[in-house]
Amino acid sequence: FDRHIAHVTHEHAALLWDRLGHWAQDEDAWEEAERCFRLAYEIEGGHYGYCLGTALNFLARFAEALPLVQAQADGIQPDAMSWFQVGVAQEHLGCAQAAVQAYCRALLFDPDYALAMFNMAGTLWNSGDHDRAAIVFRTAAQQFPDHDLTAKLRRDLPELF
Repeated sequence: FDRHIAHVTHEHAALLWDRLGHWAQDEDAWEEAERCFRLAYEIEGGHYGYCLGTALNFLARFAEALPLVQAQADGIQPDAMSWFQVGVAQEHLGCAQAAVQAYCRALLFDPDYALAMFNMAGTLWNSGDHDRAAIVFRTAAQQFPDHDLTAKLRRDLPELF
């Protein structure tokens, strides 16, 4: 494919690299996904930064991911998924307050984004704010009673219930 993509029109090349990146992502081949998403982003930029930033988060390259996903959340693709990825990057960079704010923004876009709520609670807990974390954990457990993380939470932190 690398040899043949040179013969594809410029505007379609970015889309093809993005599709290949998603294929690699589906196979949990995050290094290859990152390579493909980076090529799409280098060709066309814009919304392709979301996929590249997400791949970088999965590869634990949070400092590289943050500017890409922040640009998405701030204007290119301001939605729950973009703010969630900002939260992930901020959380792993040790910026708990910024991560919590990002997860809150994700939940404003999508109040049913279970993982955003659980991650926000976990960030609060890990930063030592156990009182606020307990409130969010309880809310998440009530709102998402059948979620795998609710079962894990009830098993690992029964004192919250």
